[in-house]
Amino acid sequence: MTLRFEASCPGGLCPGWSVILKGETPAKADKFEINFLCEHDDKIAFHFNPRFTESDIICNSYMANHWGQEERCSNFPFGQEEPFQIEIYSDNDNFHVYIDEIKVMQYKHHVEELKTITKVQVVNDVSISSLEITKKHFY
Repeated sequence: MTLRFEASCPGGLCPGWSVILKGETPAKADKFEINFLCEHDDKIAFHFNPRFTESDIICNSYMANHWGQEERCSNFPFGQEEPFQIEIYSDNDNFHVYIDEIKVMQYKHHVEELKTITKVQVVNDVSISSLEITKKHFY
């Protein structure tokens, strides 16, 4: 696992926050991850994992030392060495994922206390040109 970026937001990233990642993947990209982490536990509230070898996006949560039920999205708009923009927005119920401004999926919150989601991290096969964390008005 190669850490590319990590940021903390002590007041919590959810609900109402949006993370916008602009980047591209290298020619031999296998996968990359965007993880929303909880402050005190070893919890991953939201694991967003595009896998080039499977042409799928895998989403999951890691709670109580176990991965939950995997959700797959076969709408795979990524290409190797092609720039992209991912926006992940959180409301009270879901993470909403937009790729190049087109909504591709949503993932129901599995953490009850949303304000405990305080970190975002990006790992593996991705070159980041920018990452913005911004408070948004609810859609």
